[in-house]
Parts: sequence; structure tokens; C-alpha cells
Amino acid sequence: MRVPWGFLALFAAICIFCTACGCLGPSPPPDDGGEGITPVNEAEPQGPRTLTGALADLDLLLAEGRLNLTNTTLHQVIGTGVDLDGRAASWALGLRDGEEVRWLTFGISGWKEVKLAAPLPEDEILFDEILLPEDLLAERGGVLAPALERAGADTVDIALAREVYTVTVRSDTGMETLLFRADTGEVIG
Repeated sequence: MRVPWGFLALFAAICIFCTACGCLGPSPPPDDGGEGITPVNEAEPQGPRTLTGALADLDLLLAEGRLNLTNTTLHQVIGTGVDLDGRAASWALGLRDGEEVRWLTFGISGWKEVKLAAPLPEDEILFDEILLPEDLLAERGGVLAPALERAGADTVDIALAREVYTVTVRSDTGMETLLFRADTGEVIG
């Protein structure tokens, strides 16, 4: 098979162009973490946080004016992938703004407002009258540890509504749910 000279010339020109632009040049050295430039405008990825830590980040957003929660009331808190130290992979807050329902989520990229058509309980949550999730889990770790061991799990899901914490241990074998009073941490039922 004979290849026309025009095709070979075009192919050579593309190779020269790509080499000159760096497309076919040697690859850059691997980033060993100690060299190079990191843009300062990139947000640091968020790791698991306690609700207290996540709320501190939320306070910063409010202080900077990037989020307005004036006249909102808190009605539900949900944490997923929560370890017994109270650090969660994500948190969600169900807020009521008049008749409007607003949801804020906290995860790897920080706080975001999401549209979710989910109803909220009527009862407002007041943090100064209840245990925070990390405090509840620290106090009730002895009750939760056996459930985690039975399930072969190391995290729980936690929901706070109507002055009750619902802690759910999930695994491939099933799930177990425990209820606690939000003000005292006492086991319910």
C-alpha cells in the first residue's frame, strides 16, 4: 500500500506542532507535595466534621454575608456516616423561613443550600436546650458500640426532630435503630 506524500507531510506537521506545544513532550515530574504552586483561591476539601465544627463554618458564611438565615428556625438535623466521635461525612439542616422550607447541607465542599420538597416537623430545635450529636454519641457510646459490632459497622446515621435523636446502624445484614431523648440522652423504649 502506498501512502501519498501529502498525508505524510500533514502527519509530520501535526507531530511537530504537538511537540512544540508540549502535547508529546516529556510528562511533568510527579507532584510530591513539596514543590509547585497551589492556588490560594481553591477551597480546602472538608473532611468529616462534628456538627459544632460544621456550624462554625456556617457562622463564617453568615458573617461574610454569603448566606442569609434571618428569620429562619431550625426544625431537623440529619447526619450521615457519623462516627462515635460525632464526625459526620455530611450534615443537613431543615429550616423554616415563614412558610417556606429550606435545606442546608454540609459535606466535602462545605455548606450548600439545596432544593428539597421534604416536610419538616413543627417543633423548633433549640441547641441550648439539648445535647449536640457529638455529646450524645460520647455519652451513649457504650449503648451504641454493641449495635455497631453486631452490624460490623463503624458509623451511624443520626436524625434529630421533635426532641428525639434517632440513631440508625446500617449494614448489609440489616439495620438497628435506637431512640434517645435529645435533652438528657436517655434511651427511649
